[in-house]
Amino acid sequence: MSASSTSRNNLGGGGFWSGEKLLANQSVVMDFDPLHIDANAYNLRMGNVLFKTAELSGEHQGKTVLAEKQCFLIPPGQFAFLLTKEEVSIPSDAMAFISMRTRIKYQGLINVSGFHVDPGYKGKLIYAVYNASPSPVQICEGDPAFKIWFCSLDRKSSPPYLYDGKAINDIDNELVRGMSKEILSLQGLSEKIRQIESDVDKRISTQQPVIDSLSNLWNNISLGVYLGFGRHCINHCCSNNVGCWIESS
Repeated sequence: MSASSTSRNNLGGGGFWSGEKLLANQSVVMDFDPLHIDANAYNLRMGNVLFKTAELSGEHQGKTVLAEKQCFLIPPGQFAFLLTKEEVSIPSDAMAFISMRTRIKYQGLINVSGFHVDPGYKGKLIYAVYNASPSPVQICEGDPAFKIWFCSLDRKSSPPYLYDGKAINDIDNELVRGMSKEILSLQGLSEKIRQIESDVDKRISTQQPVIDSLSNLWNNISLGVYLGFGRHCINHCCSNNVGCWIESS
């Protein structure tokens, strides 16, 4: 047996968990439901807390606590922090990878937060998402919106290689600091430009009679100046015997 083969054997059984292994290790998700196993992933549900930015001034922007099954919209070009309903418990010999469910990603909502969960972490998860589509995306409390995969490490981790932070059970003010200002999406900017163009067109249309009057006045003044200057030139030429090609009346 080669040295490299021996080294690989000493690393233990690392690799992604199967659906069968998920079913046999239900303690990794609080209130584990076998019906939420999706191939070799587990579907996590939308919890009752979120924070989203708002593009329109006056629209609610900030943390929202949802009632059961209550729905909300993430506007185009806006960010949101979404808290899961379930708590997870990552074993010391494993880590996890997270993403949005495909049906939600196809609507244009993408995960822009971290894509992994450290060994030893216990608590809820916060997904930072961005709506890259031109339409609002709707999610409801309790929707199976997120996916999590578990992967075994080559050995059990111990400090300092375990998660040593606080468990997340809410969206705190520190996380959303600096996210309270209005965020303009490209679509929003386009709509504002169209609105400005429309306002300018309306103002021009209301002033059109004045513009027409000024235009006619300018034309009359130009014509008068032209005729007056032309007659002066003709009289000057005739008085100097340069040639007179207009019959005097």
